[in-house]
Amino acid sequence: MKRRLAGGAAAVAVAAGAVVVATGGEDPVRAAEPSPARATATVERTDLVDRESISGTLGYDDAGTLASAAAGVLTGLREPGSIVTRGHSLYDFDDKPAAFVFYGTLPAWRDFAPGMTDGADVKQLERNLRALGYDPGDVDGDWTWETTGAVEDFQRDRDLDDTGKLSRGAVVFRSGPTRVGEAKAVVGDQVAPGKPLGELASTARVVTVDLDAARQRLARVGDRVTVDLPSGQSVGGRIAAVGKVATKHGDDTTISVTVHVSGRVGNLDQAPVDVGFAVERRRGALAVPVKALLARQGGGYAVEVVGRGMVRVTPGLYADDLVEVEGDGLHEGDKVVTAL
Repeated sequence: MKRRLAGGAAAVAVAAGAVVVATGGEDPVRAAEPSPARATATVERTDLVDRESISGTLGYDDAGTLASAAAGVLTGLREPGSIVTRGHSLYDFDDKPAAFVFYGTLPAWRDFAPGMTDGADVKQLERNLRALGYDPGDVDGDWTWETTGAVEDFQRDRDLDDTGKLSRGAVVFRSGPTRVGEAKAVVGDQVAPGKPLGELASTARVVTVDLDAARQRLARVGDRVTVDLPSGQSVGGRIAAVGKVATKHGDDTTISVTVHVSGRVGNLDQAPVDVGFAVERRRGALAVPVKALLARQGGGYAVEVVGRGMVRVTPGLYADDLVEVEGDGLHEGDKVVTAL
């Protein structure tokens, strides 16, 4: 037993993070303390965009007002936030569904009936009837007996009088699925033609920005922007329209900028957001994280390149958490030390 202990006299003890090795009767030898871990990042070539944040309002595109098409009693109205698709009605009038949503860009500017003259509005109606499964004959803008039959079938399926006619306001042409907004009337109201019943919009999300007219150069149709939501989430967007007429607000003169939003933004409506417009750009810039920059004694900056030491650099454009840098001996793919 003693011989076994003597033969195994070398032992390793770990205490307080240091490694101590016992070697016979000699004094213990303490191993070197391990170097603290350091964060690093890769030098990259990328496009940098410096942005300025301007307040905007998140809403829905293609906003408009739904108005009554006739006189009578409002007996049904969609709840705010409802989505109405092609072939479905927006409200009930005298206990009958009315204002059926059809898709198209032309407004219904006249009654649809047999014998009417040809037109693009007739072709738009025929296209919708066919999409709903009714056969109007050739979709050519010419009203025929087949068009009348398709309208009658559409009416019967909705418990309407199958007259083969659609008076102005019986259908509402919209760009696509329609979102019902704030109500302007309540069920039971006696309404007259033209009375507002509620707000309408498409389901596409947009941000509107009242931009200082003197800063119009920041907004160009097609430019990409960032949109910071109240939740803290950030999504992308693209400028869809820039107003050509300035509006006076007290001492301020602004133009309206419309931004189409991409990404999930929830059901927020009329919510305040911040829109990041591009002020300056660098394409293919050599960049490092801002926290890799080290101030040099006597002025200037440097970065610490792993395996090579300090390299003097000149900072350029700052964008997000990156900074453009120039420096002899610094190359794409190098590893630089960053602050933790």
